[in-house]
Formats: sequence, structure tokens, C-alpha cells
Amino acid sequence: MADPDEEHDDGQMPAVIRQQFWSRCYDGTSTYDLMEVTGLGKGSIYKAYGYKHELFLRTFRDYCEGLVAGARKALLAEEAEPSPLKRIEGYLLTTTDQMIRQSPPLGCYLTKVTVDMAAIDEDVAQVAKRAYEEIAGAFEAAVREGQAVGEVDPAKDAKALGHLMLVTIRGIDCLARSGLAAGVLADTARAAISALRTSGDFGTDHITEPPVGIEPTT
Repeated sequence: MADPDEEHDDGQMPAVIRQQFWSRCYDGTSTYDLMEVTGLGKGSIYKAYGYKHELFLRTFRDYCEGLVAGARKALLAEEAEPSPLKRIEGYLLTTTDQMIRQSPPLGCYLTKVTVDMAAIDEDVAQVAKRAYEEIAGAFEAAVREGQAVGEVDPAKDAKALGHLMLVTIRGIDCLARSGLAAGVLADTARAAISALRTSGDFGTDHITEPPVGIEPTT
């Protein structure tokens, strides 16, 4: 969910343009708004970045690419954390914490744009679908690693579990924007993690503690 920001900026797309679309949405952003945040004239914006829809898609595509890269790094970097299950736990709980702490609570750009525009803009829908599939694929790969080393129940469908993790984190993003209690969201993430574990090992007492700031509801 976290904003990739300048780390994934190609050096040509000012972060302020993405932030404008993120905070005001596509329909709520005019060319004059873009002129104001960039300090450029209308002609200069068109020459440098193209028309509004093209520019919006670039910000969305760049963001999604950064988000996918971050998920793959967190979920598949064996050298950083040998345990596949701990990688999944860490990503899920850290992302939940970021969503809870975000101020103002704009939500993930991917989730926000999907909700606002995917049903009416085929270009947006395609970019969003690709991002979701790739993030779910990273989860699935980590689940398969966990199954291979006995951390994740081998009888369970790795692809379904990968999508369960994706749906969990996207749902938490939406609910965090509504102000739902942080502890409820953290407990939800823990419950999803418990679903991965081998049969007879579904307790939550040994799940990695979330970052400081998230407290369980019980």
C-alpha cells in the first residue's frame, strides 16, 4: 500500500502530480490544478507529459509498478528473511500498520483508483488487474516456499491462499479509511496469517508481533 514516492519515480514524473490525483481523484483534478502544483503552463504540461488522461495513467502505472516491486522484494527476498511465513507475516502486518497510520487516510492509490475508476475506464482496469495478479502471484510464490519447508499447510491451494492474502490487505486498506479500530484490522491480518499454517497449528500466540502502534482487540 505504501506510496513508492521518489524511490520508484523515473525522474520525469513529479510526485506532486500523482499526489494531486491521489488526493482529489481524476475527475476532481483540472488542468489548472496540474498547472498550479507543477508550476508549468498548459502547453508545457501537454508537451512534457501528454494530456490529462495519459498523464493520469502514467502516474497510476508507475505507482503500481513500484507497489509490485516492493511486494516482491518483501515476500521473496530469501536472503533478508529465510522463513517464507515470516516474510508473509512481516509484509501483511507492516502494510496494515502503514494503512492505519496514514494521515490523511487517503488509502492506497491502487485501491482508491480501482474503486473510483476501474468500472468505467478499461485502461485503468487493465493496469489494476495486472498489479493485483502480480501481487497475488508474489504471495502465492511465498506460500509455495512455505509449503516446501513445512511452514504452510501443503494440503491447501497455494493460489487461493495467495489471493486470500491479497483480498485481506485490500480490504484492510478500505476499512482503515473508514476509521475502523486499529486492533480489529490487526486481528484480521493475524487471522489471515493463521489460515496459512499447517493443520493443528492455527493458534495466534506465535505470530510475529506487529509494529509498535497496533494493539490486539483482546
